[in-house]
Amino acid sequence: MSELTTLHTGDVMLERAFWNWAIAGGLIVNLTTTFGFLILTSTDHTIAALIIGYGVSIPYNIWVTIGVVRSAANPEASAGVQANRARAFVAITILGALILSLT
Repeated sequence: MSELTTLHTGDVMLERAFWNWAIAGGLIVNLTTTFGFLILTSTDHTIAALIIGYGVSIPYNIWVTIGVVRSAANPEASAGVQANRARAFVAITILGALILSLT
């Protein structure tokens, strides 16, 4: 849990924030919540499905997106990463979070 806190403050290295938390973590969280949503919806547990499907994935995606943006803005966390590459990481994270949160 403490690494999630340091991620949110932008103190995690940019590439780690992007690849570990936004890409790998985002896929795990969003696939899990999507399957949970589908299972709960098929068993007529609509409220629980909404809580699992959106109440977990959207806060995670927002938290990680803020962390990646702050890591890109932090000179120490983005050291060694070209500015264009850092912008691409941020853009992909925001776009991916939006798409995965809405599905």
